[in-house]
Parts: sequence; structure tokens; C-alpha cells
Amino acid sequence: MEQGLKAGVPPIFAEFSIASIYAQKGDKENAFDHLQKALDSGYNRPEQFDADPHLASLRGDPRFAKMRQQAELNLKPCATTPENRQFDFWLGEWNVETTQGGVPAGQSKIELILGDCVVQENWQSDGNPYSGKSYNMYNAARKRWEQYWVDNSGGNIFFYGGLNDGVMDYWTDEIPQPGGPNLKRHLQFIKLTPDKVRQFSQGSTDGGKTWKPEYDFTYVRKK
Repeated sequence: MEQGLKAGVPPIFAEFSIASIYAQKGDKENAFDHLQKALDSGYNRPEQFDADPHLASLRGDPRFAKMRQQAELNLKPCATTPENRQFDFWLGEWNVETTQGGVPAGQSKIELILGDCVVQENWQSDGNPYSGKSYNMYNAARKRWEQYWVDNSGGNIFFYGGLNDGVMDYWTDEIPQPGGPNLKRHLQFIKLTPDKVRQFSQGSTDGGKTWKPEYDFTYVRKK
């Protein structure tokens, strides 16, 4: 039965189907065994635990609820990982102004995408057509946060760093500049209150010995 079912079917789905067949036959232990194999392989369709009529005989067992929960975690593996949630203070819709003087600078929407693994910024400047997006994600292999910024002028910047004392600290390597010295950047996101976040960028053309402000914005949450 199992070999015939698995023929041409990805193991992750074959194991779930085999579990359904065992459940129909009243063989709970084998059914749960194959459900677990499917989950361990990354099965991430919790709605099937509710919809598949062949699993009816398993739903009263406490193991079933735990397995369904594991399927939800597989669907959004970043949702409950503490490191992935470190930048959630930036989520929301914001009016952006200069920190000094409060001059309107732009509008920004920060949202979670791709199973809550990526923090995406959608930026639109006030008074000009400049717009851009940043994609922020915790890189578990390198144990650091990374940001990739792209804009409608063809610009792009890669940052890396992490959360230090509540501040998201990002850095770049030295970036070649047309007709000038290499530029290294330091970008910080500072939570001021639940409804205000400061974004402060500095640049260095001497390898990080001295720094000059590039811009200083405050994000004010829209009501």
C-alpha cells in the first residue's frame, strides 16, 4: 500500500495520505506515526487536519490537536521565533518627518510578508516621486539581521547587523562611490515610544573613523 501510494508523490504529501488510509482502517498508531513523519518533513496545511473526513477517528485524541498545531508552526516557522520578532516594533503605517523640525518627509507602510519571516517597508517620499522598499529578515545561519533596500532610481543597499539594547543596528561594508571615496553606512532604528520610531543614518568615508549624519527621520504612527 505505502509503496504504491508513494510512487510519484512527494514524501511530505504521501505520508499524510498514508496516515489518512490507516485512520480509515481504524489503525490509529500507524496513522499518527505517518502524520508525524509528514510533519517532520515540513507538512504545513493545518486546514487539511480539519477538512479531511478520513481523519475523523483521530480528532478526539489529544495527539491530533498537538499535530495540527505543529502544522501551523510549519506554515509560519518565523511567527513564534523570538529572533524573528525583534523588529516588530517597526510594523505599522507611519507619517515620517525630520527629527529636527518635524518637516514632513514621506509615508511608510511596514508589514510582515512571506509567512511572517520578512519585514517589508514600502516608502513614498513627500513632494517627489522617489519610492523604495526594504526587505528585512533574521538570518538564522549567520545569527544576524539583514536588510536589502531597493528604489525606483535603480539604487540598492545591503545592510547587516542586529538588535543591541533595543536598537536595530545596521551596517554596510565600504561601498564604492562614483568620483569619490568609498562610503560605509551605519543605520539605526530606535524605538522611542510604541508610536514613534527614529531612523538615523550616518556615513563614513574614512573606514569608520569619523561619521557624518545622512538623514534623521521620526516615524509617527498613523491614527
